[in-house]
Amino acid sequence: MTKYRLNTIKIMLLIVAIFMPLLGFCDNITFEGNAPSVVKLGERFQLTYILNASGSNMRMGETSDFDILMGPSQSTSTSVSIVNGSMSKSQTTSYTYILKATKEGQFTIPAAHVTVDGKQVTSNAVTIKVVEASASVPQSSGSQNSNSQNHSTQSQSNNNADIIIVQSLSRNSIYVGEPVVLTTKIYTRANLQQVSDIKAPDLTNFVSSDLMGNTQLQFQQEVRDGVIYQAAVANKQCLIPQKSGKIKINPTEYEFVVKERSRVSSGGFFGGFFDDVQLVKRKVQSNSLTLDVKALPQSNLKTSGGVGNFKFNVSVEPTDVQVDNSVLVKLSVSGEGNLKLLSMPKPHLHSDFDTFDPNENVNVETTANGYKGTRTSEYLIIPRREGDFEIPEISFIYFDPQQGNYVTRTQGPFTIHVSKGNGQSATATNAVTFSGGSNEQVQYIGKDLRYVHTDADLVARNTFFVLSPLFFMCIILPLGIFAVVFILFRKKIADSMNVSGVKRRRANKAAMKRLKTAARYMKEQKREAFFDEVMRALWGYLSDKLTLPLSVLTKDNAKDEMQKHNISADAADAFMQLLDTCEFARYAPVEMAQPMDKVYEEAENVIGQIEDQIKN
Repeated sequence: MTKYRLNTIKIMLLIVAIFMPLLGFCDNITFEGNAPSVVKLGERFQLTYILNASGSNMRMGETSDFDILMGPSQSTSTSVSIVNGSMSKSQTTSYTYILKATKEGQFTIPAAHVTVDGKQVTSNAVTIKVVEASASVPQSSGSQNSNSQNHSTQSQSNNNADIIIVQSLSRNSIYVGEPVVLTTKIYTRANLQQVSDIKAPDLTNFVSSDLMGNTQLQFQQEVRDGVIYQAAVANKQCLIPQKSGKIKINPTEYEFVVKERSRVSSGGFFGGFFDDVQLVKRKVQSNSLTLDVKALPQSNLKTSGGVGNFKFNVSVEPTDVQVDNSVLVKLSVSGEGNLKLLSMPKPHLHSDFDTFDPNENVNVETTANGYKGTRTSEYLIIPRREGDFEIPEISFIYFDPQQGNYVTRTQGPFTIHVSKGNGQSATATNAVTFSGGSNEQVQYIGKDLRYVHTDADLVARNTFFVLSPLFFMCIILPLGIFAVVFILFRKKIADSMNVSGVKRRRANKAAMKRLKTAARYMKEQKREAFFDEVMRALWGYLSDKLTLPLSVLTKDNAKDEMQKHNISADAADAFMQLLDTCEFARYAPVEMAQPMDKVYEEAENVIGQIEDQIKN
């Protein structure tokens, strides 16, 4: 009976452990409203509120700026997941309204409210801009039309107004050394697939730093000149001019791959159903800019070249030491501006101090206001005699563009009291203490030279080497070794002289090495570098295996060359399709591209198929 009860308790505990996660909901309740940021006058659009729980008594914020045509329509979805044996449940409730824009302007719909487990939850407010009805809307990939009657690699359906590149500066007039932000923005109504090439302007007159990194383009609707575009910031740089005058920033040129539809005119009733989708390349240039860079005012002071807003600090530790012990003088400049480019001040130190080269440390980050952080210089000094020594005041002079004049920051003076050591004399062992280290004993040993032997017995030798037995041995022995090596390894030597054969045998090894590099990029989520490395592996393998130069192989003849070498049509098609996938995915949005792990697996498979079909 006892054993039966124990088994029953175990089963009940197991059931509770399995179904307990299903009884609770997420403690962090979110309630978010979403709607298009820009709509046309008279247009109908959806306003959706998403709740990650089950709610009741949902009320939208009151607004008279839009007509409510329908809603709310409620839908609920539930998902159950099991991770490492632990089961969890999540629920999502959506409330959808259909609204109509009735007047132009920018309007805000107040926050909505819903009740969850007896508590009221509030959403965010939603802001919507309504533009005139004549504004054009962005074209989607399924609705792009063309009036062209022929196929072409150039754009037939869009003019350059469908893609606009705009360069802008955060300020048009600055001082030399003062940072300014250059922003490049893309406005598009075309169906962009990828960016295939970028020609950036020459910025030799600036010190430039990237502010975006390897972030992907984030498009959102935006109105420009009464037209609705999909807009994204393509690049943002911090520029610090190094000379004065009117500096021109030339246009940036982008080459895009655009998906377009070109209709094949076949006549009859079914003519409009046969639209051919093609990828075309289009080059678009941005506007140019002119930046007015003002020279810094003349000054008789010894300035640091710093431009910005800085703080200056000096510390001397310790100020009471014994002879031959170290003192650390630390100078630090912190703030925002051209922090990396300025010159650090130097202290004037007494001649009775042994001074080491300063330890420079730069800890800054790039921001829209230039470099932000701290620069330090640490001087290690060692006093060699007792007394009171003064380090004169140290000045740091920089230009503040907000005030339009120079600012002087002064620290000091500092007094260092040096006392006699613990009974040490000038001829005794000296102990030198360095900051962060241990004492090093410097001693006079008294033995600078080793003992020189004067009674060595020297015996003369016969130095006649030519025609001696050792002479003939030195000639014959290498020839014999060479002959043996040549006989044993003549086949290997012949094979190594066959460059084509060597490349063919090592093709798979070289490809696997590149794929290993691609796998590292995949772990680091570097999509463009991953797909580029996979393409290099594929083209390099095919070139080595077919013993054809890369300059000869193209996408047009690669399949024919593979079939000449008895590679099956299926393997050749898989190889070419994988090349197309990699080329498309390098710049395509994440949601449109193949997953990197799947592409990696396909690359290994297709190389393995070709390796099996081509014998060495």
